[in-house]
Amino acid sequence: MFKQFVNDDSGYLTWALENPNGYIVNADEPATSPAYPMVHRATDKRMTSPKNQNYTTGRFFKVCSNDMNELEVWAKRERGRALNPCGHCM
Repeated sequence: MFKQFVNDDSGYLTWALENPNGYIVNADEPATSPAYPMVHRATDKRMTSPKNQNYTTGRFFKVCSNDMNELEVWAKRERGRALNPCGHCM
């Protein structure tokens, strides 16, 4: 089952640490950029780096799951398009 994180950086970072085999969708709000939603591996350090802030606040939120197919279904249903794989970790 996927979990969506909005205004919950602590919960998001905990999920990423506890699910190293999972996937993280970075989604923009409003959905205006063709680069998003972008999917990353949970182990992509850019998605959890302490150098970054505001993971789930402001313009972006995260949708996380251990099941890539579930995230693809979410992207098509909620954003009307397929996930873009991260060029670094995928």
